[in-house]
Amino acid sequence: MKRFVIITILLLLVATIETFSASRYLIYCDRELLMVSRDSLLAQVGIKEKTGRNDGRDVEAYLRSVGLAKGNPYCAAGQYWCFYSSAKDLGLPTKSIPIHKTGSTVTMLNQAINIGQKTNSNPKVDDLMFWRRPNQWRGHVERIIEVKKAGWVDTIGFNTSSGDIGSQDDGGGVYKRKRNIHHFLGRMVVRGFIGFKTV
Repeated sequence: MKRFVIITILLLLVATIETFSASRYLIYCDRELLMVSRDSLLAQVGIKEKTGRNDGRDVEAYLRSVGLAKGNPYCAAGQYWCFYSSAKDLGLPTKSIPIHKTGSTVTMLNQAINIGQKTNSNPKVDDLMFWRRPNQWRGHVERIIEVKKAGWVDTIGFNTSSGDIGSQDDGGGVYKRKRNIHHFLGRMVVRGFIGFKTV
């Protein structure tokens, strides 16, 4: 029991340090593309995997947009797909997509860190919120659709579950979720945010 308490305290300490070090990185985005991508995101809510193995027509389209085959995690691919499909609908080139083309949450945020302007970590609507397991490459991303009080936000996430039961970072579909920027997501802590500066 004593060992469990010590491990729990250490995990909370790591999470606190990680959360307070989480930063927001602003990258440029076409105003209309951002708005249309939000509509595209909202239209995906309720999409479910075909067999629970990261598959199905829509899930596979998300994965194809970043060059991945079915069966791969798609939380980052789904967020990219919203911009990708919206850019196509608007007749914009793929270079207008503000986020990095990748299925990796870590790579997506790292690219924003490299090119973005670091700001305070107060989240805003349309920000992408990133979690990561400490000292691991595994992570998760969701897009903020509403900011509330005390760190609470409403998000839409791909490859998550519909409730608190089930995997939060490897669930069976696209769902609206309530998250807190100061809380764990499973064993993951908030690593940072990508915000968008519209032009």
